[in-house]
Amino acid sequence: MLNGLDAVFTPRRVAVVGASERDGTVGRLIWDNLMTFPGDVLPVSRTHSVFGRRAYRAVADLPGEIDLVVVAVPAGGVLEVIGSAGAKRVGAAVILGAGFAETGADGAALQQQVLDVARAGGVRLVGPNCFGVQNCQLPLNASIAAGTPPAAEHGRPGVSLLTQSGAYGMAVHAMGRDESTRFAKIYAAGNKADIADHEVLDYLADDPATGVICLLLESISQPRTFFEVARRATARKPVIATVTGRSAEGRRAALSHTASMASDDRLLDAMLRQAGVVRTRTGLQMLDAARVLVDQPAPAGPRVGIITNSGGTGVELADLLVDEGLTVPELSGPVQDALRELLPEYASPRNPVDMTPVWPRFPELYAELIDRLARSGEVDVVLPILLQRAASDAVVVAVRDAVMSLREVGNTVPVVVCWVAPRAAQQHADLLQAAGVPCLPWPERTAQAVGVAVRCAATAGRSIAHRTAPASVSSDAHPTCPTGVLAQRDLLIRSGIHLARTELCTTADDAVAAADRIGYPAVLKVEHPDLSHKSDVGGVRTSLADAAAVCSAAAELLALAPGATVIVQQQHHGLELVVGAVRDSGLGPVAMVGFGGTALEVNPDARFALAPIDHDDATLLWRSLRKALLLNGIRGASPVDLAGLADLAVAIGDLMLAHPELTEIDLNPVLAGPNGYVAVDWRMT
Repeated sequence: MLNGLDAVFTPRRVAVVGASERDGTVGRLIWDNLMTFPGDVLPVSRTHSVFGRRAYRAVADLPGEIDLVVVAVPAGGVLEVIGSAGAKRVGAAVILGAGFAETGADGAALQQQVLDVARAGGVRLVGPNCFGVQNCQLPLNASIAAGTPPAAEHGRPGVSLLTQSGAYGMAVHAMGRDESTRFAKIYAAGNKADIADHEVLDYLADDPATGVICLLLESISQPRTFFEVARRATARKPVIATVTGRSAEGRRAALSHTASMASDDRLLDAMLRQAGVVRTRTGLQMLDAARVLVDQPAPAGPRVGIITNSGGTGVELADLLVDEGLTVPELSGPVQDALRELLPEYASPRNPVDMTPVWPRFPELYAELIDRLARSGEVDVVLPILLQRAASDAVVVAVRDAVMSLREVGNTVPVVVCWVAPRAAQQHADLLQAAGVPCLPWPERTAQAVGVAVRCAATAGRSIAHRTAPASVSSDAHPTCPTGVLAQRDLLIRSGIHLARTELCTTADDAVAAADRIGYPAVLKVEHPDLSHKSDVGGVRTSLADAAAVCSAAAELLALAPGATVIVQQQHHGLELVVGAVRDSGLGPVAMVGFGGTALEVNPDARFALAPIDHDDATLLWRSLRKALLLNGIRGASPVDLAGLADLAVAIGDLMLAHPELTEIDLNPVLAGPNGYVAVDWRMT
């Protein structure tokens, strides 16, 4: 008997609960869809038979073993069906109908009852409230779509899609048919009552028929486990995700800058990036990139060669590729000289290679230019633009043959066509796509798809080691996170974090004595639980040059709130940064680095990463900030000690791992210079 996702995707015997001969019913649609399934299909129905096949009253009455049950009955009848399936020891069930958690409290209670009964009987659930599942190779169409997309061929893997959108499940059928995209598996998660996202991802990562994994999700179940599975999956094959709900900002109203900037979507984005999953803004971008990756070899780098007969379109495509982080390098002198021999006198061989509208020579020039650019060693992707007359049958055949010739001699530079042609020429695009040469409409879609493909290729095949927190910050040594400025300072210092020398004073005279010991110029800050953002209440005094200035400032600060105290430090200088961490309910400890100062309030520039991180991860975080050039020193400023800042980010993540009771750490500002950094203010919650 098959279990779990094997029972879902490769069943031997399938039962349809609610099978019907009546037109317009889901039971009839599912029955018709399963008529191409090569195994046994048995009806469970109130009728005696369905299209001549004996029907059974309950799943438990079915003869022999059943791997998969497709449930096409209203929500009220599902509990009994799943109970019967459990008694029969069915491996899995696809629950298509709505009326569960998506409808409110009563539906959620029913969904939980169904899940409890399923787990008691060992039945894994797909859905409820889902489109269904498809295995295009088997073929298995246990879904509400009228047919499956074209199947991935043996030896040529296809696209697999995990989606929470039934509409996308249907759309890929049309996409596969219209654009010759080969698919392997389609899984619609629905309410995700049982099978988690990471289980499907893990299955597809091991599936030889799956070449690219696409995820279209509204949420990610068990995100920390998903992260660990995704790290392993992306080392083997490209994983592309579109996760909707980016606009959910500001859920936390925390005191620290770290937590206030840690919106759900920013943490999700960090998790996907760190796991090697390439995120797209739209499902169309995701599926376009998947077509490129399954039809052509993976790009070896970001260098793109453009071939065009229109200068304007070539320039537009070049701009859009640069927006994607790719390059359109000027070709070397020898390569340009070789191309110039082919081109008309007034054409340009620089890149984009513009042949101009020499219509009679289009078939010859497109084929030869594709071949020479792919063999030049100076580009990683070739993008011919087939515009108007260039989208003719003769040119398309020449392009197809040129690409096939490259593959025959082992050349692996991918070729993707930017298709800018009238609808009447679509049959010519179909000829290319059937041969595995993707045609993407217009420069924008082409650039976005190639950009995603290049980022995926840079991730696939890499080995991602899992780092654990060192014993030096083990919670065994410090079982409880201390409270109070000085006690927290001691813990941070023991964790290897450099802090400004600090004294806490209750009187103005004590503040003067502390400043004398620490050194001038001095900085004074008010400390009180109700005054978390000190600068907002005038709670910071800087550049205090002598005892008199310290005494006056201390008296003013102590008067700001009953029970207030004063922090005394020596004044430090440097580039203002912020480093922190927050504990997310799903992802666990997440470290953050960014630029501090007043810009933090207006235009935050920060990056997040799941802890633990290593030194390379931390360095990449700093380098990925929008204003990262400031770290190098500009206009005469010295570069900061980036290695020390990377160590700080690692230590903050380790400290969160060592202390489960910590929910937030905020070091702001951290003043960085060429000889290191010092944190002058901190908050731990």
